[in-house]
Amino acid sequence: MPPLPHSKAWYAHLAAELGGYHHPWRRVLDGPDPEQTFDLLLEQVLRPDARVLEAGCGHGPDALRFGQTVQQWIAYDQVPELLEMARRNAPHAVFEEWNGKDALPAALQDPFDVIVSRRGPTSIILRLPELAAPGAQFLYVGPRLTVPQVAERLTAVQWRIVAEWSISVQAYAPTWEDWRMRGEWMDEPVSRADWEAGVTPQGMPYREERYVVLARATSS
Repeated sequence: MPPLPHSKAWYAHLAAELGGYHHPWRRVLDGPDPEQTFDLLLEQVLRPDARVLEAGCGHGPDALRFGQTVQQWIAYDQVPELLEMARRNAPHAVFEEWNGKDALPAALQDPFDVIVSRRGPTSIILRLPELAAPGAQFLYVGPRLTVPQVAERLTAVQWRIVAEWSISVQAYAPTWEDWRMRGEWMDEPVSRADWEAGVTPQGMPYREERYVVLARATSS
């Protein structure tokens, strides 16, 4: 029996099959990748003297891309197979195995100036008071137009949403297998009948969506 989607074993399987934390389906976009908003904002909030914590780092693409532009980039994930890849991909960064819920590892106990999560766990929000330096910022991108627990958890820890963006771009899954894998990843039901009824020459149309939020502690 294959592992349950989004379980620890499932992410380990992705690491082995796809070489990292990648969406397993192909897609064709009619516009810019909606996640570019997160990329541009991250470039703006980073500074050379910043200590950065990344939640749910996967195989380390952001640590590789941005980690050498700051004083220190520390990241965590709960999947050892992904962390092994991350350490190879970004040897200048520090990677810890953590689930975001247990006691803080020693490497995460000094305060951070920027805390980021690219489609990673929202549980990190509840730990922001322990992790953040004065004036720290939190930047998150989620896989849908709304991710309710983000706003709720920020309110619970008395952090203020400074700005938020909802981005939607027309996309197509070019084959049935791509559409099936997307449904599994997004926990959305799919069927052959729906595929045959809705497919176009470009593939099955859907909206590629992202919710981006920038937040600060209320007292900052």
